Amino acid sequence: MLSQLRYRPGRALALVAALLVAVTSFSVLTATARTQRLDVVGKVAANDRGAYDLLVRPAGARSALESRANLVSSTALAGLSGGITSRQWQQVLHIPGVDVAAPVAVVGYALQTVQLPVDLTEHLKPGDGPQLFRVSTTQTSERGLTEIPTGESYVYVTDRPLHDRKNRSEGDPVAQSAPDGSVIQICGMSDNPNPVDPKTNRYARPVATLACGSTNQDNTYNAAGAASPAARPTNKGTPAAGTTLVPWSMPFLVQAVDPVQEARLAGLDRAVDKGHYFAPGQKPVAESQEGSSEPFTKIPVLLAGRTAIEEQLHVKVSELPAAAAARVAAGQDTEVLGSALPRAAGTPVSRTAFAAQDAHRRLIDSLNSSSTGTAGGATADTQIWQYLSALPVRYTDGGDRLAAGPVPASRIPDTSIHFGAGLLSDTGDTGDTAVRPLTRHPVQEIADVSPPAPQLQVLGEFDPDRLTAAATGLGAVPMETYFPATASGADNASRKALRNRPLLPNGNIAGLLSVPPSMITTLSSLDVLNSSRHFQNTTPAHGVNAKAPISVVRVRLTGALGTDALSRERLRLVAEQIHRRTGLDVDVTVGSSPSPVTVTDPAGRYGRPVLHLAEMWSLKGVATVAVAAIDRKALLLFLLILGVCVLFVAGATSAAVRTRRAELAVLACTGWPARRLFALILTEVGALGALAGLVGAALAVPAGALAGVPVSPGRALLAVPAALGLATLAALRPGLQAARSHPGSAVAPAVRGPRRAARLSGITRLALTNLARVPGRALLGTAALAGGVAALVALAGISTAFDGEVAGSLLGDAVSVQVRSSDYAAAAVAALLGAATVADVLYLNVRERAAEYALLRATGWSDAALHRLVLTEAALMAGAASVLGAGAALGADAAFTGRLPMSLVLIAAGAAATATVVTVLAAAVPVFLLRRIPAARLLAEE
Repeated sequence: MLSQLRYRPGRALALVAALLVAVTSFSVLTATARTQRLDVVGKVAANDRGAYDLLVRPAGARSALESRANLVSSTALAGLSGGITSRQWQQVLHIPGVDVAAPVAVVGYALQTVQLPVDLTEHLKPGDGPQLFRVSTTQTSERGLTEIPTGESYVYVTDRPLHDRKNRSEGDPVAQSAPDGSVIQICGMSDNPNPVDPKTNRYARPVATLACGSTNQDNTYNAAGAASPAARPTNKGTPAAGTTLVPWSMPFLVQAVDPVQEARLAGLDRAVDKGHYFAPGQKPVAESQEGSSEPFTKIPVLLAGRTAIEEQLHVKVSELPAAAAARVAAGQDTEVLGSALPRAAGTPVSRTAFAAQDAHRRLIDSLNSSSTGTAGGATADTQIWQYLSALPVRYTDGGDRLAAGPVPASRIPDTSIHFGAGLLSDTGDTGDTAVRPLTRHPVQEIADVSPPAPQLQVLGEFDPDRLTAAATGLGAVPMETYFPATASGADNASRKALRNRPLLPNGNIAGLLSVPPSMITTLSSLDVLNSSRHFQNTTPAHGVNAKAPISVVRVRLTGALGTDALSRERLRLVAEQIHRRTGLDVDVTVGSSPSPVTVTDPAGRYGRPVLHLAEMWSLKGVATVAVAAIDRKALLLFLLILGVCVLFVAGATSAAVRTRRAELAVLACTGWPARRLFALILTEVGALGALAGLVGAALAVPAGALAGVPVSPGRALLAVPAALGLATLAALRPGLQAARSHPGSAVAPAVRGPRRAARLSGITRLALTNLARVPGRALLGTAALAGGVAALVALAGISTAFDGEVAGSLLGDAVSVQVRSSDYAAAAVAALLGAATVADVLYLNVRERAAEYALLRATGWSDAALHRLVLTEAALMAGAASVLGAGAALGADAAFTGRLPMSLVLIAAGAAATATVVTVLAAAVPVFLLRRIPAARLLAEE
């Protein structure tokens, strides 16, 4: 053995190099896989636990799609109007292991109107006669795709005195003094020619309003209609001179919570940045007010300091001709202003735009002022005259996408505060395409029976960003209470329509995306809001479940939870107990992550096209799947790299045995038994393996540092037994070959002679014949290359399977991207070892057949022909090996994953083609060796 290592250093060094590459790569890759596993587990641990661990919903609330795909919808909470009783909530709260059980009761949407000022001062012309202005408003939203004309109002300005004929609060018009002393009725509110569509219960066009004002400084403020006049008012609480107020109704989603549990779960008490939090046991209070025989019920609320609505209100003011103003001054057109005045051409005088966030801020300030009695300007109405409840979106399952079904316009009620017929035109977002049926709950109108409309008692404001439940990242929990649902374009057309920005909710409460709650009250307030004494349509038939008002309960368990088996068992046991005791549906939300679900949103009535959107629903159990998948992937990678290493070392050892075939036969002639020949080969390869292990251990630490992976000394020392075991395993078959050496093979030819003579035509035919004459050698080269191709395709398959398991959610995608670096490193090692094996086999082929090539050259073959012969043999071996390796890997991947995606087939085809090209290029080394063959000496030796 020592003599062989001394006098044949080339082959020994080649074998050491092979083992060195194998064990060093294995050490670094195992360290890489371990480091990445720790990173993945750390990322999962940081994102697997959101605001709560279990989501408890009413029995039957989970849709078939959610059950089938293991999802939780992000758009369903706003449509869940109860289903859980207070008793069931208390049962959940007292189950062992439950730390927090925070209920949420969705009440509905309260429409609050803000008055936005538009200054007309510079356009007033006192002394030039009456003026008439048209105020046109348009709401734009959904990234500019939706433009809703929300009506026209008119402002009549005169320098004559204005008088009330009767009480303005009853809607009676304002009168103007004529030069002859008579009184002319103007500013009428009626719009009689406006027909009503019986199918939709709405006016055919927006109801026009007319506001009046006087520039007479001695005149008191007079107005009629939705817009306030351009005037110099003297009454308290009126706008400044020359200012008209434009209304904008904004939806507030009202939800009721338990103050104690909500503070523990979400930190709502710490998120209050203005005012104060709910007092312990705070309930609605009844207060007597002047002018009312019945006390007013005040409901405590917290208001969100910002809105999630993405919308703008554009106000265009035009001055109409003097003739139109004169007709209004004469009392004409006031009864038909909605049909007559729009025909009058006007001259634009100003344009103003308001953002929803600015309007929300004004509305919040106004509600605060009205609630506390510190109003210093126009204030908002704090009474709740109505609210609207919505049902969940009904989806049609279309295979790879869902479709939100449009709701008939007849199921979208009038949203005005209007007693009697309750008719109103589609002024605002609720006139757009709806996918949620709405139910209107107005206050009771029966005199001497119903109490006055409840009032808001604004305690303060909260900032959603300060909540501890603000889990909006990789591990966001489903049905987050305080954050809006968003969606992005799922195809190129939708992304282009949205200008590559996400879609946000607008004011259409019947639309696909709902707004988060802007108004939080207590569970005790449900006795008022769900009471038929205060509001109409509060029966189960109208979607109100007064006996079971709670929509969901969010549960957090005691102690730490992770992805380990013990944590999963704890969650399962608590979930089973909740279901068994209450009969409610329970979803385990630990380890959930937002996952895109493609939803088709029908076209809107005001310009928005059909959109294919990716809604971020929550995929349950992502964290557990990711950790389990990374463990399986690491194991498969280790086995694959070890297999390629064994194949490489076995090929190199077999080549060494073949080159010493005559020597081993001579030893057999001198009486060496088979066991000594076997031990000789195993000892040589084992010694080289130990040497390679020692060097590999020394190189593993700096190699890991270069790769950015910490390799500990203990892990590096594992290279020694790994290399020794790898070398011993690879030397078993070559050792058996050596043990079977026959003394006669010392003088036998190196190749098998043909059974009969054959006339060969062409280099390809000769290449095939040469491969067939040495089948063992050809099969070894083919097997080596096939192993390399199989390794590459198998790696791609493992990566594809891993992505298929964990991808599809934010957390899964992040984990998938993070672990791909190990795939690339393993693929590079497999390719390197496979290419080295092929080069070694071809090199040995040329050396062992050097005499044959010398003979061909002596008989007239050119160097180019010999080169083509070697390259053709390489191409034939490479083609066969590529097909076999790619096919075997595809079969193994299909058996392992249960599927065979077309992407993997294309990868296999690409790997086979690449392997063939690389093999032909690797044949350049033996081709170069052909030029150095000493033909005369070899022929003389023959």
